[in-house]
Amino acid sequence: MKSLVPWNRAKRSAAPMRLDHWFDRVWEDPFDTFFPVFNRSFSSSLPSVDVSENKKEVTVKAEIPGMTEKDIELTWNNGVLNIRGEKKEEKEDKKKDSYYRECRYGSFSRDIPLGNALEWSNARAKYKHGVLTVTIPKTEQARKAVEIKVN
Repeated sequence: MKSLVPWNRAKRSAAPMRLDHWFDRVWEDPFDTFFPVFNRSFSSSLPSVDVSENKKEVTVKAEIPGMTEKDIELTWNNGVLNIRGEKKEEKEDKKKDSYYRECRYGSFSRDIPLGNALEWSNARAKYKHGVLTVTIPKTEQARKAVEIKVN
């Protein structure tokens, strides 16, 4: 049975793990069990995304802090929304007795499959306070519910 204490990856014990606990961890997060360093760096570089829908539209919200509208690129291809961002920042401080320069570069790309039953030509996007919101209306056919009979 799982504990109600929140999981904290950073507080893993250095003590030897019992074999049955190892098998439990494999099923909880198999990628992290075998490639823990890669998994942490990979997952932290992708923005968190929430996808929701109602009868009229699909909404995608992505957390992309520290960027501007010009740093973000949205494309649609074959039912997949691609969110791509790239940030370049350079600071330079020259003084008489010192010189300071800092460069930061980072990029990400995330594909979100949404299907072709959307009116991509009428999609709207806005970026405010680090959150990108993309709203895509559904096609007339997608708005109609289809009942499927169970035998």
